[in-house]
Amino acid sequence: MNQQDKFRGEVTVLDGGMGHELKLRGISDGSFVAGVLANENLLQASTVEAIHYDYLAAGCDVVTTNSFVAVPRRMRQCGLATDGPAAFHRAAGLIRSAVDRARAATEIAHNGEMQQKQKKIAGCVPPLTECYFGDQVPAIEDMIPEYHLIVSTLVDCKVDIILCETLSTKREAEAIFRAISQSTSQHTPIWVSFTIKDDNPNELRSGDSLVDACSQIIELASSLKLPLEAIGVNCSTPSAITKALLCVSPLVSGGGVKLCAYGNCFQATTSEWMASLKGDNDAKTKAAERVKSAGDYDHNGYLLPHAYARYAREWADLGVQIIGGCCGSRPQHMKQVASMLRS
Repeated sequence: MNQQDKFRGEVTVLDGGMGHELKLRGISDGSFVAGVLANENLLQASTVEAIHYDYLAAGCDVVTTNSFVAVPRRMRQCGLATDGPAAFHRAAGLIRSAVDRARAATEIAHNGEMQQKQKKIAGCVPPLTECYFGDQVPAIEDMIPEYHLIVSTLVDCKVDIILCETLSTKREAEAIFRAISQSTSQHTPIWVSFTIKDDNPNELRSGDSLVDACSQIIELASSLKLPLEAIGVNCSTPSAITKALLCVSPLVSGGGVKLCAYGNCFQATTSEWMASLKGDNDAKTKAAERVKSAGDYDHNGYLLPHAYARYAREWADLGVQIIGGCCGSRPQHMKQVASMLRS
């Protein structure tokens, strides 16, 4: 068995996107808020559970809680709470509902044909503000109370992994680590994933250096004695992620920290969208890198499952041990990935 085959055999398959899948199944308008509210809607919760189950049936080992915007300040911004205490209470309730939906799916899997392998739940720890915009991220001390609530609620619900994802600044990761160090949740494995510029994979979307962010977080975890199990990149184009992994891989070589990767499946990139918000009318032809092969995409501009699996193979060959899907990915994508990794 060569080194590449060895890595493929050890890969943990994370699930794919939830929000876009809820939209396709007619449950939400595509907004994160509508998606998270589906967890506690009697008519919609079963669809959330079904999506989790479909990922498990596709071969995923881990499902992520559908709680990406279940954070206090978002509760106030969306009119779901009128003051600070109410916002904290509402966010905690939505997180608990999200864990319930994921657990219902894993229990069905364990009682059925998938009982031979333990399926796990990753508790989502997201940005506290609008994704991607580093200038909106608060100071570290201002983030710690909200992150303490999120992490403590997830651990009280007995999730298996704390998944800190789509972070566009290194200070978000530091705030999360500070919050964990002040809580009773210091034994749950932690995965940290940053989102990078599609046209400059060496940088987070805030402009922070990817290598510096990963290095500092690895050092901070060590100094705080926190169980950092994985670090990596998500919510970016697969081609950009491949380049970013080449930069991050030396940081974990020979150490106890794994690499994780899960990319977007939209042909139009986040960098293009961000550029268009700034009035760059040529964003679609100028800035962001995309895969040029038209055969990789369907007529709606979604990356095809076999094409996504090709990137997953590249990542496994680079030593990545946790591979999933992000925005636009579906159970079909992850079925191709799981099949490829285990063939």
